[in-house]
Amino acid sequence: MTKYVIAGLVFLAALAALLLYIGSAPELVIGSTADSGFLKFETRQLPWQWAIGFLTFAVMVLIGLWSFLGFLWRLPRRVKSGVGLRRRNQALEAMEEALIAGAEGDKSKARKKAQKARALIASPDLGRMVSAQAAEACGDNEEAMAQYSAMLESKRTLATGQRGLAQQHLASGDLSSAIDHASRAYSENKNAAWAFETLFQAQVSDHQWAAAIETLELGEKRKHIERDVARRRRAVLQTAEADRLSDGGQMDAALDIAVTAAQDAPEFAPAVGLAAKLLEQTGGLKKAAQLIEKAWAKAPHPALALAYRDLTVKDTPKAKAKHLRNLYKANSTHRETILLQIEEALASDDALTAWSALSPMVTKGTPSARLCTLAAQAETMLNNQQDARIWMERAATAPAEADWSDLDPEGEAFDYTDQDWRRLVFSYGKEGELIHPRYERGAARRKPITVKSSETVTPKASNKLGDVDTDNLAGRLDNLLDKSEG
Repeated sequence: MTKYVIAGLVFLAALAALLLYIGSAPELVIGSTADSGFLKFETRQLPWQWAIGFLTFAVMVLIGLWSFLGFLWRLPRRVKSGVGLRRRNQALEAMEEALIAGAEGDKSKARKKAQKARALIASPDLGRMVSAQAAEACGDNEEAMAQYSAMLESKRTLATGQRGLAQQHLASGDLSSAIDHASRAYSENKNAAWAFETLFQAQVSDHQWAAAIETLELGEKRKHIERDVARRRRAVLQTAEADRLSDGGQMDAALDIAVTAAQDAPEFAPAVGLAAKLLEQTGGLKKAAQLIEKAWAKAPHPALALAYRDLTVKDTPKAKAKHLRNLYKANSTHRETILLQIEEALASDDALTAWSALSPMVTKGTPSARLCTLAAQAETMLNNQQDARIWMERAATAPAEADWSDLDPEGEAFDYTDQDWRRLVFSYGKEGELIHPRYERGAARRKPITVKSSETVTPKASNKLGDVDTDNLAGRLDNLLDKSEG
């Protein structure tokens, strides 16, 4: 506004200067050469000041008239714009109230305000989105589903409708519908990361292991999942699929998939254990042993030690000892390796060697039920029945080891259900951690070795034990070692 005032003042100043410069002496003569008609008039003389003033006044009148006509021309649009602005403000207020009501959980108010917003908003797509968001916020799944379904009719909101419907169906347990919407969206838009997550989760929840593997590979190719996470998830899915195939009698297909999983993720003990079992059934003992040794080097697990023993059950003692040395070397300092050596020593009636390795483990902290059972076995072989009973009593109340609980005393290790496999896909895929369903249930545990009675066992060092302080385990061990050297 200021610039227009300044421009007017400058114009008036320039006009005044022009009139002052001209003065009143010069005159403007206006005449006509017409002989008749309205163009004939007498010659007139006007001072230039009057002429300039009249011309200026005429221009100003024309400008004013043009502005007035322009105002009349724009008036309907301005009226409409004002009405539209007021309507838009009302729509925004209704949208805000609908979302707030949804967040508060007031379904009735959320529906009412969302309906008002849809009536005021000129865009049907925006109205549906607001209504769907408000319905979701207050848990009105029926209304949310209706609005997302309506979005499928518009190309602009098709993907939004597919996403909303897929997630709603997944949350309600309608896995087939969730898979349908998510797979369609993922095939139409390779950048839809939400479609990958929803599709994969629905397939895993529906125990479609093979389909989930395909989705996982596509998601990895499109960079919707980290490579390590994808590798771990794939190992779980492949093992679950191999387990399903083997239960159905499709042994060849199960073997191929299990071996692939074990080779790609040797640290995943369930895959290695299943592959070793299937290889053993088909005579591939050497390859099974190699898989276990490779896995033991990365992540020893008691189930792998049990599987390795099964491979050597028909070997001579010398050959078996040689194979076990290969396993020891793969990860010599790991706790499971030491425990495996202890069990083998006890199995060979070498109680002194077993106890020398076991003693540091049971005298530090709170020993597990597994360690207490091994200690009871060692004491039994050393003819220390009182201490053996004490260790067995402690074993009954001692904490269990999660990994050891994976071994079913009457069945196979890692005897997972479909729901267990589903959980494992995400837990192991994310952090590389196994789940332990038997541990969670407090199921019966396998004993580390078959406990032998003192009447049937003659300990190698029993004739050199002498009288020792049974209240001091470490002291008794030193006493045994000193007498053995003597």
